[in-house]
Amino acid sequence: MTRFFTQLHLIAVLAMLLFAWGNCTGKVTCHELSGRWTTHEGQDILFLQGGKALWLTRFGSQYDTVPFEYELNCKTSPASIDLGHFYNGPYTGKTLFGILEWTTDTSFRMQYEPGTDAGVRPEKFNMESAVKFSTAPAPEKE
Repeated sequence: MTRFFTQLHLIAVLAMLLFAWGNCTGKVTCHELSGRWTTHEGQDILFLQGGKALWLTRFGSQYDTVPFEYELNCKTSPASIDLGHFYNGPYTGKTLFGILEWTTDTSFRMQYEPGTDAGVRPEKFNMESAVKFSTAPAPEKE
């Protein structure tokens, strides 16, 4: 009987270790996009409800604002994101087909290619062309 409890105890300890290892891999899951995100280099994106967003490009103390729509798909690996319905600016009539990876709960990297077909979507990240975003502080009031 003692041997049975020893084996049961060992199984319980192994199960707890496997559970802890599986939950502590450090992998950040995909999150919904909302709020303001910044590159800290003059580019901000404000993700709104209903798949709407604003791309803000800073020129001194002024911002150029381009509205667009987005769709994030967390079921792919890496997550895919489509930025489209640009009615002004350099991407008018195109969609930015991209991939997105959360690096922490407050930052992600995104890489995209403009086009008219999802075939241009990058398959993996290129460190030189991936854009890093982090949560942005609320803008200062003038």
